[in-house]
Amino acid sequence: MLIDWPYIERAFAEITANVDLLCPLDQWSIQPLKLSATQHKTKYGMADVNGVIYINQAFVGTSAVALLDATIRHELAHLCVGLQHGHDSCFKAIAKKFGANFGRHLKQETAQVHVVIGHKYLLFATIENKALNTTTEILFRRVHRKHAKYLDYKPGRFRYLTIKGQKVLNFRYVESLNNHSG
Repeated sequence: MLIDWPYIERAFAEITANVDLLCPLDQWSIQPLKLSATQHKTKYGMADVNGVIYINQAFVGTSAVALLDATIRHELAHLCVGLQHGHDSCFKAIAKKFGANFGRHLKQETAQVHVVIGHKYLLFATIENKALNTTTEILFRRVHRKHAKYLDYKPGRFRYLTIKGQKVLNFRYVESLNNHSG
């Protein structure tokens, strides 16, 4: 089943009714008033102070139903607690209550949406496996812009990043071949 905009609107209405049973809308910091589309390059969804929930149009044409569900629930949780909470413990408790479950089980669905969004760069990390005395380069993430955190990364003896418990030695950016971002 491929997602279209009417599907997103129905899902929004159904999920809003569902979370209203968990925490009545009249108790929310911001009332959800409207659903709108966005073409944001890094976000699946957003919520604003006017009660508008924005869903990325990159969902349209994909089968990322569970990711869409989690995104809507996540954005509704922001409205429930208030945007000032960001992703603090108060927000996380409501997001969990609402069932905004992003996890590894959505990996295939996130890949579908990321292909539609397009990314300008691939960020690779070289990691060290001390036990085997080897290094491996892995795709760390797809990104839209280069970030100083990775461009200027210099691991120290006691200060370094890890991926799955392995020390990151360096990062490098490569321009993405399937960049649809124009």
